[in-house]
Amino acid sequence: MRISVKRTGGFAGLTRRWAVEVGQPELRDEWLPIIESCPWDDVPQTQNQPDRYMYRISAGEREASLPEQDVTGPWRQLVDRTQESARQEEGRSAELGPQSPEGFLRDTDPGER
Repeated sequence: MRISVKRTGGFAGLTRRWAVEVGQPELRDEWLPIIESCPWDDVPQTQNQPDRYMYRISAGEREASLPEQDVTGPWRQLVDRTQESARQEEGRSAELGPQSPEGFLRDTDPGER
């Protein structure tokens, strides 16, 4: 299952993305309880505020858009966990570097392969 978080807005209006692919054993044990605790069918309809972030969160077929002030409880858990896991994946890719064939492919623009 692919889990992703897209954060837009803020003072500078920048966009950041984090995504992870979660395997079955890991999904059941670690991610599914967090995903299931998010109120996907009851997303608050709060308006975003100026200079604050807007989050688009997806987990498989589920998707929700939330302003920063509503990213609390299980939503906050899911966002934080996704960001942390994506950063760990980036670190592993960077450790490979261009010296190894796998690292070279990961660090290269897809159009350059």
